[in-house]
Amino acid sequence: MSNELNKTNSTLERALLLLEQLAMNKGGVGIGELSEATQLPKSTTHRILETLQKAGFVMQEPSTEKYYIGLKAIEIGMSGLHNIDLAEATIPHLQDLASQTGQTAFLAVYNEGEVIYIYKVDGTSSVIMNAILGSRNPVHCTGLGKAIVAYFSLEAVDKIVSEKGLQKYTETTITDHQLFLQELSKIRQKGVAINREEYDEGLSSIAGPVFNYTGKVIASISVAGPTARIFDKHEEIEAHVKEKSSLISKRLGYVPSMRSIYLS
Repeated sequence: MSNELNKTNSTLERALLLLEQLAMNKGGVGIGELSEATQLPKSTTHRILETLQKAGFVMQEPSTEKYYIGLKAIEIGMSGLHNIDLAEATIPHLQDLASQTGQTAFLAVYNEGEVIYIYKVDGTSSVIMNAILGSRNPVHCTGLGKAIVAYFSLEAVDKIVSEKGLQKYTETTITDHQLFLQELSKIRQKGVAINREEYDEGLSSIAGPVFNYTGKVIASISVAGPTARIFDKHEEIEAHVKEKSSLISKRLGYVPSMRSIYLS
């Protein structure tokens, strides 16, 4: 019985290995290439591919004899992605951020020119934050907001500025349209958004974008707290935020090469 089980596991592992190779090659792959990449004999590769093809997990182009990922594999993958809840994918990482930094970690989503705070985790050194879950805040002067709209199209950003304006809240609030666009460009280059007392005096944050499986930015996360605490360890916090936003995005099926600019 154990020999049969080991054989089954071995076959399954080989099939998954082949599927992974096919998924990484958009232009299709021949048996020779697959055999070389997986270190499997051609006969074994061919046999497994035939089984996968019959089940719809693999398809072959007759004219080139190359193999591609089949619709069944795509359907299963997409179904799994649709079933992943944003909060479910994010909360463990917010807990880690709060633990690693000692400050408050937030999750926010975009809606009609503003960000909505939907979850937070307090750290060991957290102070009471004004942000109430479910509340709305401007995008132009919050790290969470800037981390999202930095990946919007120019037209979408212009529309937000036209409708919502760039209201001044503190001495560091960006109120100039061109400077705001330059700020968003810096965020795209850096991978994180910095808010230095732009909405609340004495409070700052570092935020990162969250992308889904289509490459669209759908949310953002941040670490927020007193300015001195944030910027005393800003490099460390930036690294943590970038790592966690990347992990959450990957959990949602995001592949960096898929990213595109979306109209909001």
